[in-house]
Amino acid sequence: MHAARAVSGMAQRKAGQVFPWNQEPPKKNGAIADIPFIFVVVGFCMAICVVFIAITSFAPEPIGLLSKNCPCEGGLERCICPRPTVEALTTWQMICLANSRVTAYLSYPLFLILCLSMSRNLLAYLQHTFMVECLPLPTSAHHLHFWSGTLVGIFVIWHGIFHLIRWGVQGNLRFLVSTPTGITGWICLVLTPIIVWPMKLQALRKRIGYETRKRMHYASWIWMGALCFHAPQRNIFWIVGSFLVVYWVDWFFGLFVATRMAPSARFVKLESAVMIRLRKPLGFQLKGSGGYCYLNIPWITKMEWHAFSAFKDPVDDDFICFCVAVAGDWTKKLHDQVQQPIYRRIWINGPYPSPFETASDTDNIISVASGIGITPALSAIKSLAYHRKMHLVWMVRDASLLEFMFNFGIVIDDDAFTIIFYTGQRELVFRRPLPFNVLIFKGRPDLDSLIVSMVKASTEPGEYLDMSRYEAIHDHHVEVEAEAATTLEHEFYKEVIRLLSIYSVDEIFRAAVHRSNLSSQSISYEGLQALIKDIFIRKFSDDQLKEIFDRADEAKDGVISRKEFDSFMHYLEDNAKKHYDQYRRIKKNSKVRGSSVSMTLDSDIGGTDDDTIKIARPDRWRLLYCGGSAPVVAALEKVSDEHDIPLSLESFEW
Repeated sequence: MHAARAVSGMAQRKAGQVFPWNQEPPKKNGAIADIPFIFVVVGFCMAICVVFIAITSFAPEPIGLLSKNCPCEGGLERCICPRPTVEALTTWQMICLANSRVTAYLSYPLFLILCLSMSRNLLAYLQHTFMVECLPLPTSAHHLHFWSGTLVGIFVIWHGIFHLIRWGVQGNLRFLVSTPTGITGWICLVLTPIIVWPMKLQALRKRIGYETRKRMHYASWIWMGALCFHAPQRNIFWIVGSFLVVYWVDWFFGLFVATRMAPSARFVKLESAVMIRLRKPLGFQLKGSGGYCYLNIPWITKMEWHAFSAFKDPVDDDFICFCVAVAGDWTKKLHDQVQQPIYRRIWINGPYPSPFETASDTDNIISVASGIGITPALSAIKSLAYHRKMHLVWMVRDASLLEFMFNFGIVIDDDAFTIIFYTGQRELVFRRPLPFNVLIFKGRPDLDSLIVSMVKASTEPGEYLDMSRYEAIHDHHVEVEAEAATTLEHEFYKEVIRLLSIYSVDEIFRAAVHRSNLSSQSISYEGLQALIKDIFIRKFSDDQLKEIFDRADEAKDGVISRKEFDSFMHYLEDNAKKHYDQYRRIKKNSKVRGSSVSMTLDSDIGGTDDDTIKIARPDRWRLLYCGGSAPVVAALEKVSDEHDIPLSLESFEW
């Protein structure tokens, strides 16, 4: 088949490349090699803190607090009584105090991680310094923040409960309102579930919108402020206060220095997303494999900021793009407001490094994406494809998103696999032939076997990527043959069907009227021409446009009224259906299986179905994923665990 021969050319170019088969993979020096360095550092600091508080609290005076001068109870010779709020005169009270103090000191290193992981501008700077090799915070900041916050939430509640038990046994609950420790303590105890649980618990995440959860999370400012005054005798003000200063300086820097305005961003509506394209503001630099930005669209809401992956414009390096999927109230409002391509002001905060920055650490990358998760993959491919192999597996349901990306001219790696699994129903419409190594299949992939097969086909002579289990829905020969059965009405009808999956009939009519510049609510020939130029994928000649316009202009008065427009829409649907059915019959009769487009490194040697063979040199591979599909994440984690291929995840499901 045509696609198979085209891919054979790609395989021949690959055959001339050298693969280091004879090199041994690096040996791991014990289990600690599997633990991220930052966790080792934090764990070590937490251990030091526990040892410190254990010695300074429960060693005899003068090193610790155990004293013979306290009114001990229960036959104890030594107990603790430096001040009323930390008094422990019995064994049970000392157990409670030990729980409270140990959990407090376990939290101190985590406070630093919480503040540092949200200091996005500092991390963006560190990403491009040698410090990233020592403390790889930038690309794992969200992960660290999530788990540090979870542990702090547990420790704070544990800390507070045991203080309350001890004070209750002593009859000292008045400390909650009569001492700085008690007042700040109950403030932190009450705020902790408000700050942590909505972000951590899936049940609350589903019931509470992102913006509400984000506002609740800002209660952490009050929480940290109260914590500064919680234990004045232990100088906690200077410990926590220094962490807060770092975060607040970074926050204000981001607001007043790293936030820029783009005066004329272009918004294009897709079926379930909005594509935003804008010229880079002065000082904006999208380095490496891209990153993410916070966007504020003031004509939607002035006070809301949302994070989206930024990707480099495939045509002009002076432009950047964002894809905003409909996933909540704010994104739905944006999608509803963009009734036609428009230009509006937008504010950008960023860019900040994403987990896809790790793509430069290896030779071969398989980027897996679902939906708009394709956006960070595009930046990685454009930045790294010249020096590395950037394979792409994209699962997408939105036909308009798939069409837009390829009609837009996205950059893919000519020497790598680009495989798309389309789960939508509508017929795809492309402005130009797809690149020879882009294959589109129907349904969802078996990621485990697919990834193993991709690795083998790319690295092991004689192996091939067998796609026989999948149905190919786009093949160049089938498309060419089917196009012969189409008519002008059918071509126009396919475009209309595509547009109706994005816009309503009223929106299409109003867009054409707007471009007609007539006093009446009618469409001129110039208005139809401008509409087709702006939002149609396929291009029509002036003669074809004239034929379409004359067909719709029943009164022959040089304009199309709303009644004539509706009548023409019905005509297209009825008259084009027979041509469309003929088109579908040809495609059905010419339907191919994936085996006809198998990609091979050596067409003379067959492949194998045994996917259990150990992958050679897994350290030279990396899996990247961006998207919100939990089953896909689970499948990729399984592949990563079974075959020792590192996995980096990017998601804004916060």
